[in-house]
Amino acid sequence: MKVRVTGKNYSQEVLRSRLPVLVEFFAVWCAKCAMMADIVDDLAEEYDGLVKVCQIDIDESVDLASEFDIEIVPTFVVFRNGKPVSAANGVLDKQVLVEMMET
Repeated sequence: MKVRVTGKNYSQEVLRSRLPVLVEFFAVWCAKCAMMADIVDDLAEEYDGLVKVCQIDIDESVDLASEFDIEIVPTFVVFRNGKPVSAANGVLDKQVLVEMMET
């Protein structure tokens, strides 16, 4: 299951999560984000209970996008214990995201 994250629930869903968190910074107008949608959905289903998959709309959560200097969408950031541990952007192979989540 994917969780939509905003400034209001960011602390609860990402920073305080007991599970590792894969965050996708995206925009509804972004064609590359649309290309990643099926992969993100698959990961949310396959890793349910192991990794929390969250999405942050950069147009709705400008403050969060700014905090992480998001200039390219999609950008993926993996958090462990509330800290970002890896990041990558653009259209990525599913295996790249899996490796990011598992390291």
